[in-house]
Amino acid sequence: MASQQPYYNASNSGSSPPVVQGVLVNNPNDDNANNDHVGHTYDHKHANHGVGAMEISSLPPHQSPLTPSTDEGNWTRGSVQPKRCNDFLFAFLFYVNLGVMAWVAAVFAPKMIGEVAESAAAGGGGGRERGLLDEEEVVADGYSDESSVDDATVGVKFASWMVRTMHPVLSTVSSSVYQFNNNDIHDRDLEENDNVTGTNDMSDMMLLLGISALIALVISSGVLSFMIRHAESLIKFALLFNIASAAVFAIGSLFLSPFAAIIGIGFCGLTIYYAYVVWGRIPFAACNLISATTAVRANFGLAFFAYNSLFIMIGWSMWWLLSFTSVVYITSGCDGQGNCEKDPSGWLIFALLLSYYWTFQVIKNVVHVTVAGTVGTWWFVPTEGSSCCSHGVRDSFLRSVTTSFGSICMGSLLVAIIETAKTMVRNLRESEGGGIFLCLAECLLACLQDIMEYFNMWAFVFVGLYGYPYVESGKNVINLFKTRGWTTIITDNLAQSVLTMVSVAVGLITGLVALGIAHGQRMVFGDELGGMAAAFFIGFIIGFVLTSTLMTLVSSAVNTVIVCYAEAPREFEENHPKLSQEMQSAW
Repeated sequence: MASQQPYYNASNSGSSPPVVQGVLVNNPNDDNANNDHVGHTYDHKHANHGVGAMEISSLPPHQSPLTPSTDEGNWTRGSVQPKRCNDFLFAFLFYVNLGVMAWVAAVFAPKMIGEVAESAAAGGGGGRERGLLDEEEVVADGYSDESSVDDATVGVKFASWMVRTMHPVLSTVSSSVYQFNNNDIHDRDLEENDNVTGTNDMSDMMLLLGISALIALVISSGVLSFMIRHAESLIKFALLFNIASAAVFAIGSLFLSPFAAIIGIGFCGLTIYYAYVVWGRIPFAACNLISATTAVRANFGLAFFAYNSLFIMIGWSMWWLLSFTSVVYITSGCDGQGNCEKDPSGWLIFALLLSYYWTFQVIKNVVHVTVAGTVGTWWFVPTEGSSCCSHGVRDSFLRSVTTSFGSICMGSLLVAIIETAKTMVRNLRESEGGGIFLCLAECLLACLQDIMEYFNMWAFVFVGLYGYPYVESGKNVINLFKTRGWTTIITDNLAQSVLTMVSVAVGLITGLVALGIAHGQRMVFGDELGGMAAAFFIGFIIGFVLTSTLMTLVSSAVNTVIVCYAEAPREFEENHPKLSQEMQSAW
């Protein structure tokens, strides 16, 4: 008979079996219901089930083959957390950020577009006191004055580039609209296209983009099965390819300078040594890659969220670009020609950059947490996570944008702050002509950003699996890998090299196909050589981006498999015996 049990802490040493929030039922497969070591099954279908439902028993945690020692140290197995909105303050701040950017776009963008349109229709007009677009005037205007560095110099070069980039676009659009209203554009188009021997209209461009995207999607989807069958060979090939690339770089550096030769030879030696050290771990890394790819293919609905996030990122970038340019344009007193009365505020530039990086990180990490929750469901309750649009996929996404959204926003904000500071320091270094201290500061911030992103990668796995708050997830990551002996395993990143190699390979194939289509349809993108290069480049970028987007799912799944296997190898053996046997044999 089912009985309600309170939330259980894994550190409890009582006699009652460990359960997560939900319903505890007797295991019908166990012959002795009164035995102290009787197994119990967590009822995943209960209305109050938590995150990452799992099957557990009163036996001590199974000793993972990763740790020969029987000493568990201070290790505590992760447990499903009650449903609540974790780190809600950061989710609230994120929504405020989006609201402010929406207000900025609604208020400042129409003013800027109107002034630029009027200027384009009038055929130009003078400037104001100083031109933000004129770099020579910016340099000559006294930026060596230390009093102006803090507020203006840090962001002025970045803002200048943005206004310089957007102004021709806005002017062109406004000019085109004005000409269209006066019915002059049609005659000009006929004159320009009179001597064209090929086609270069928008329909041909869309055809090239559409076919390239379709081919990339088909190949990248099919490559999952190829990765499952040849994971170990792909990892070996990736390592050998890295060695060959390093050797080519070393040979080329010999013709540059002695210093470059030393760096090239040293890099080649390190690459060879790395391959030698990790070569024995290839079988185990291949098993992790196979398990992760199998989980993604079993829940292929994850691809919808991955590709959707790609379009959201593109849309956000366009929205932010318009908002950034318009707010700098208005607050700096610019006119329709891009000439501005004053420099933009450094703090304003910092806030706008922070908004962009923060939102970008949140979009990316929502997908990562969704994958972690889905793979956790596939790991512990395969019946709930083994179809394209399974409950595991839907529930994991809903948790990532509701109860776990605050945790995602918190971790993403930390990375965004560091990335924004790095961008500001780089702009300051370039505007001030360099400097050893600014160079070191940029390097340190870049390293700190990599560390934080790597830490978040594992912390968000715990957020997706168990619903921990961000800080608690970070503690669990550190504790898990310290006590379970995974410190060296997670540094291999052998699977990541395969995913990158696959993305490049699909990009090359798509680029060649696009080149063939452009040649066959006589599409013109400039001269003959330039047209061929443009068609190949378009196909390569589309293939690489779409495949990389799909491969991020596999990358997140690999991280989740590593955590799950360290925490729950017994559940893996029970639910996926073939994969578990292969992984144990490889280890």
